[in-house]
Amino acid sequence: MSSPRGGSTLTSFVVGQHSKVANLGEVCFIPKLLSLDEHCTCGAQLNQCNEWGKVFEKLRQTTGVDMRKTPYGLHLDDAMKWPGGTGKVDHQRQTKSRVAIAKYRSAWDTLSLKLPSAIGGGWASLPSAKQGAKNTMALFDAAANHWDADMVVDASKLPRKAVHLYREFPEHVRILHLTRDGRGVSASRMGSMGFAKATERWQHYHQVTKELINKWIAPEHVFSMQYEAFTSNPEQRTKELCQWLGLSYEPKMLEFNTTDIFHSAGGNPTRFKLAEEGIRPTDDRWRSKLSEEEIRQFEATAGPLNRALGYN
Repeated sequence: MSSPRGGSTLTSFVVGQHSKVANLGEVCFIPKLLSLDEHCTCGAQLNQCNEWGKVFEKLRQTTGVDMRKTPYGLHLDDAMKWPGGTGKVDHQRQTKSRVAIAKYRSAWDTLSLKLPSAIGGGWASLPSAKQGAKNTMALFDAAANHWDADMVVDASKLPRKAVHLYREFPEHVRILHLTRDGRGVSASRMGSMGFAKATERWQHYHQVTKELINKWIAPEHVFSMQYEAFTSNPEQRTKELCQWLGLSYEPKMLEFNTTDIFHSAGGNPTRFKLAEEGIRPTDDRWRSKLSEEEIRQFEATAGPLNRALGYN
């Protein structure tokens, strides 16, 4: 669980380099990636990637759905891509009617998760939310089976989806809550949206995430980490994360080799360059990029939450 531009691409990459972990990327967007012939991190189109092809075949055997032929045949989530952001929009699928359905489901889901636990945990949740979680777990299982992994990483970053996965499979799902200074995130997103909008989206995302974690996730099943702390001392933070996950730390998790081939699906375009760039200090150009007025604007909208997450 992390906001866009929050460091999830690098963090999931590092965890995914463990010998018993598979980094799947943004699982919620796999149907769109297949439909639009987008690429796996290995460079091949996802629907032509031999490794993912074996995962989809295992998934077909358990669910009866071949996502290579019917990308949206297995409901994973109502994840949408919007013009102006990163990634393509599947206009053939993302029609006005489907957007309306997604907004209805989102509103109902948000309401159901605000209800008392005894109610919201049962009949109030839409069948599509539960089915999406079950289908996603089936994909996790197929990927873990193919790559001989004990654990998979899903960097989808959708807070409500994460909660539904946890509620359906509490013994198998763990939540990494990754934060980054909201001023840095908002400044980073100014290329695709206005600063005020970027700030509002960051504040909304982490407020919802904070509320859902506190209400639905057992404290011992959440690991909170600041992205800045990770980039400033990656070995220490990676060891702490491994200990929490019950994994033995492997030094190769922090080694970046341009000859290695990776197979994550979706995510920030930097995933194609991580093996070359490695871990760099967190971008803090917001300190010189943002005007005094923008700083005041951020403080008025999201300052209290930013401080609650440890940023002064």
